[in-house]
Amino acid sequence: MKNEEIKIAVCYYQPWKLPKEKIFFPIQAGKAISPFELKMQGDNTGDNISEKNAVFSEFTAWYWVWKNIKKIYPNIKYIGLSHYRRFFALDVEPLQYVYILKNKIPIMANYDELIKKALLDNDIILSKPEYFGMSVIEQYCHYHYESDLLIIKDIVKELYPAYINTFDFVFNNDRGISLYCMMICRYELLDNYFQWLFSILFEAEKRIDVSERNNEQKRAIAFIAERLLSVYVKHNDLKAVYRPIFFIKGDKIVNGKVHLRNMIKNFIKNCVPYGILKLFKWEC
Repeated sequence: MKNEEIKIAVCYYQPWKLPKEKIFFPIQAGKAISPFELKMQGDNTGDNISEKNAVFSEFTAWYWVWKNIKKIYPNIKYIGLSHYRRFFALDVEPLQYVYILKNKIPIMANYDELIKKALLDNDIILSKPEYFGMSVIEQYCHYHYESDLLIIKDIVKELYPAYINTFDFVFNNDRGISLYCMMICRYELLDNYFQWLFSILFEAEKRIDVSERNNEQKRAIAFIAERLLSVYVKHNDLKAVYRPIFFIKGDKIVNGKVHLRNMIKNFIKNCVPYGILKLFKWEC
């Protein structure tokens, strides 16, 4: 048992550098089906859905955190979700991203005090919204299956009918959302949110057949969950503070040098708004 009140769970899939600050809690996602044996907590212990990682992606790690983190940190008050290449930049100017092109974890000092300060007058910390130049539903359907959204809408209507107007508004009217399933909030808020979210996701798993899809599109549950966060925040009138993220690039190395073509492609994909990419028919 440990006494820390704040932990930021960091989702890992492969060997990568770890942040040095003790506030971070590394967790290996999909440990039950992974070829890697990372020296960190796996999401395959206790109450877990680790074997569903091919479909649920990082949400197998988030489920583990939700169900098990209090067993390790019973006094936890604040919980955060982050990724091995994406961390909240809590002490910099509010740009969209802070790009780091090398495999280097930035120093993130005073994270605990910055979190407490931000959540004094706010309910949740989210990544700065990424704007698509079109509606959320248009952007989703361009990359994924529209039929999945229709199924999700039916589930929301059945399980949480009070949310359906908010669901429609977010998907049809919003032109940008906070991505990457990243957040920091009080544990009680995460608990309430995940009770709502996973009841929808588990029902969606029964109705969405991904057996014939490629590995990317099999992750339908995760792609949908990423967008449902905006629905929950808006419907519950949560007061959010939006922060940029450190985005640590892991460019491919060829003969000891960063492959220029890959670097340019990654830069365009992650820096240029989606609407402009579509206008020029650029596919990343």
